[in-house]
Amino acid sequence: MIEMKNLRTIVLSLLIITSSLSGCFSDDEEEEEKGYVWPERVERICDSTGSQSDYQLVCEIYLEGNSTPIMTLNNPVEDSIWVVDLSGKIISWNGIEETTVGDLSSIVSRCHNEQGLLGMAFSEDYENTGMVLLSYTENNTCASAKDSNVVLSQAKVENGTINLATIEVLREINKENRNHNGGHVLSIGNNQYLWSIGDGGGSFDPQDNGQNRSSDLGTIQLIEYKNGTVSPVGSNSSDGDYVLHYGLRNSWRFDVDPYGNLWIADVGQNCFEEVNMVPLYQSSNFGWSVREGFHDLKEDGGCYENSSEPSIEFTDPLIEYAHENGNCSITGGYWMDWGPQSLRDGYMYGDFCSGNIWIIKNVEGQWVSEEVVNVGTMIVGFGRGINDELLIFSWAGNIYQINEA
Repeated sequence: MIEMKNLRTIVLSLLIITSSLSGCFSDDEEEEEKGYVWPERVERICDSTGSQSDYQLVCEIYLEGNSTPIMTLNNPVEDSIWVVDLSGKIISWNGIEETTVGDLSSIVSRCHNEQGLLGMAFSEDYENTGMVLLSYTENNTCASAKDSNVVLSQAKVENGTINLATIEVLREINKENRNHNGGHVLSIGNNQYLWSIGDGGGSFDPQDNGQNRSSDLGTIQLIEYKNGTVSPVGSNSSDGDYVLHYGLRNSWRFDVDPYGNLWIADVGQNCFEEVNMVPLYQSSNFGWSVREGFHDLKEDGGCYENSSEPSIEFTDPLIEYAHENGNCSITGGYWMDWGPQSLRDGYMYGDFCSGNIWIIKNVEGQWVSEEVVNVGTMIVGFGRGINDELLIFSWAGNIYQINEA
C-alpha cells in the first residue's frame, strides 16, 4: 500500500518531511520500519514533461479537492463513477457534478496513514438489491494499535446514498498493528470476490503470519457473496477456509486479465518491490517473509543477494525493482485493455515515492517491464474514468488523468 520503508538519502531529498502528519500517527514504534518517514500532504503536480521514455503521455487535472482518493468504480446503473477515499467519503461523478453518496468517516479508523476505507465493490446483483461490499479498518480508539481489525461489510444503497444503518459486518480479521491492511475487494464473476489482507504489520512479519497457511493474514481470500452472506469457495470450503493465495506482505492492489491471470502488486520492505502473476485459481505461496522479490530475506538491516536457488515451495515474482532512484513502494495497477492505446495489452503499475510508472508486456514470449513515464506526483493508486480515462490518485488528494500527447 502507500507505505515507505528504509528510505535512501535520495528519497529523503525528494520529500518534505513533517512531524505533524494527518490523522493520528502511530505511537507504536514496532509498527514502523527503522528509517520510516511519512511525507507531508503537499501537492507535487503531475508533470510528465521531464520523462525520458518513448511513451508520449501528458497529465491533466481530472478532479480536485479530495482527501486521499484510492479507487474508482463504475456505477452499474448510472453513467457515473464512484470515487472512494481513505477518509470514508464516497462521491459520485457524472462528468459535470460531484454528489456525496456515502460518508463512513464515523465508522472507519484513521489512526494511522494506512488505515481507513480500503476497498469497495458493487454486488453482482446491484441492479436488484442495491447492495455494496465495503472493506475498512474498524473505528477503535487510537490509544493502542492492538485489535486494529480489518472488516468486510455489506450495506444497502437507498435513494442513491449508502444507508449507514444497513451496514452489517460479514467478516472480521484481527490484527495487532495498524499498518499492512491490504483491503482490496475485486468482483471476479459468478458471485465471487477476492479480498486481500496484509501480514498484520510490523517489521519482518514478527508473528510469521505470511508462512502460516492457517492464518488469514498475508493472504488473498476467495469469497462467495450471495443472498447477504459470505462463504468460502473451493476444495477447502467445508473447513471454512477462505485463503486462496498466501505468503504476501501487503497486496494493496491486484487485477485479473482477460486470460484468467491474477496480477498482484505486493509491497516490499527493505529492498525490493514485486509484481506476481499466476493463474487466478492456482493457489500459491509467494514466499513472504522467507523471500522478498527473488531474494532470501535477511534481517541484518542491509540489502541482500540471492543466497539460494528458488524453492519449489514458493512462487517467485514475475518482476521486481529495487529501492533505487527514489523508488520505495509499489502501487498497483491494472491490466490495460482500455485507456491510452500505447499502454494496452499489458499490466501497468507505479511507485508511490518516485512517481515512476511501468508496464509489463509479453515480448516474443518473455514478460518485459518498460518504463512508461515519470509523473512526479506521489501515486496512491490508479483509477478508470467515466470515458475510460487512465486516472492517477495523488497523495495530496488531486486526481489526474493521463492522455496520449
